[in-house]
Amino acid sequence: MYRVLLVDDEPFAIEGLQLLIDWKKNGFEVESVCGDGEEAARLIRESKPDLVVTDIRMPIMDGLELISQMRLEGHKQTKFVVMSGYSDFEYARRALQLGVSHYLTKPIMSDEADEVLECLNKTLEEETRKQKVVRYTERCAQRRALTALLRGEELSDTDQTSIKRISAEAAGWVYMRVAVDESELASAVEEVEKLLEKGQVEGGAGGCILDQELTSFGMACILRDDSKSAMQDAAEFLYKALRGSVRGSLSMVVGSLVKEPEQLGSSYRHAEEAGAYLFYDRRERPLYYDEIKEQGFGYDSHLWEAAEKIIEAVETNDEERIVERLQQIFDHFADKRTMPSLISAFSTHIMVQCSGIYKELGGDADQMLEKTGYPLVGANEHSLMKLHAFLLSFCLMCREELSLCRSRQQGGTIAKVEEYLRQHYCESVTVKEIGEIFYMNPVYLGQAFTRKYGVSIHEYIHQLRMNDAKKLLHNQDISGSALAERLGYCSYQHFLKQFEKRFGMKLAEYKKTIPHLKS
Repeated sequence: MYRVLLVDDEPFAIEGLQLLIDWKKNGFEVESVCGDGEEAARLIRESKPDLVVTDIRMPIMDGLELISQMRLEGHKQTKFVVMSGYSDFEYARRALQLGVSHYLTKPIMSDEADEVLECLNKTLEEETRKQKVVRYTERCAQRRALTALLRGEELSDTDQTSIKRISAEAAGWVYMRVAVDESELASAVEEVEKLLEKGQVEGGAGGCILDQELTSFGMACILRDDSKSAMQDAAEFLYKALRGSVRGSLSMVVGSLVKEPEQLGSSYRHAEEAGAYLFYDRRERPLYYDEIKEQGFGYDSHLWEAAEKIIEAVETNDEERIVERLQQIFDHFADKRTMPSLISAFSTHIMVQCSGIYKELGGDADQMLEKTGYPLVGANEHSLMKLHAFLLSFCLMCREELSLCRSRQQGGTIAKVEEYLRQHYCESVTVKEIGEIFYMNPVYLGQAFTRKYGVSIHEYIHQLRMNDAKKLLHNQDISGSALAERLGYCSYQHFLKQFEKRFGMKLAEYKKTIPHLKS
């Protein structure tokens, strides 16, 4: 809707314009009304309406004087329609000289007004379209020129012209980088682009987004003055706006404040330096280069000795020692602020060595790595805590896989039976059916399995099912009947009985102990 200001010193005339003309049908809405030219001038300066419909003959300042004054002040985008109860050619001639394209004679006829508004709507739409094209072209030119500065490239004549035009509004410059979840990148970019383009950033005069990656984007912010307070106001404003629209993770690093656009490369490099500290310092506010520029990362020559001890614990199937040694080394990282790239190398070394041992025992190392995933160690969206959790998960999984490989090599057919049960425990299988698969007498099979694993085949299946039940209950909201069916129990009551036998409480009572299922 285009915004309209009505100006007439006769209240009944104003009321008639509001009631008799269907403004919304033609894409307009009456935003404000007033009774004289001086008040109208003030409202035009404040709200910049799209259309002003004004009477000509008014006290203090008449309609033509109002239009003349507004044109002198530079309000060229506002359209004016004049009204008069006097069919005076001189008024019409002066109005045309002032750029007024429509002249209405009182009393206003709705058909005539509709025709005028329809014509004005088309004119405004075309001008809006052209303005968008011009703004888009200018933004592209600005982005290209600033990106060239960021990369230290030589500027073309066009780029230099763009930089000069931007610099006219700037007293200071700063590069900022924002990281969010991949699924929310597009909406975050749109939110920031809108604020920068309209110059609505507190403490800032504008700016634009320069580079965009999978989970992050960078921007050059133009500041109204070259003070740190202006820089912080802009950063805090943008962070708050993003926090209001981004649900997932959010981080922002702010480079150094510079006075000339040619120094943006320095601000960019400082923002990248600050970004490395997010590995340790996850915060709900921007991280400024000034906060970390005097700090440094530690170097630790004892990392490889610690890595070998963790690999040894994995190889010897010592779960307790794996947990203990990883905790110790990551506490050490946090205390010394070890260089993130060293921790990356440390973690990669452990993964490669453990995968090599698994491969030597006949396992598929690539498949195991696919199960755990590959961490982007050192990237802004990761932290020391997340890497610790990932590496612990990998080591424990590798320990289990190595144990299974050795069991298969040492236990012969019975070990193969155990592996079969792990793969099929959610299916309805009997000892007789398993004996037929492995060409063994069911009675002998049952006895041999009990000797090796300490429990009967049926009990082993129950154990596997209950371990799975526990994981499912903690990871998702699932009903008891659905859980029983998923685990292969034909009878829901039988499942409940087995659950209570192994956990010492009923299923409903157990659910109450799970945080995300508490009422």
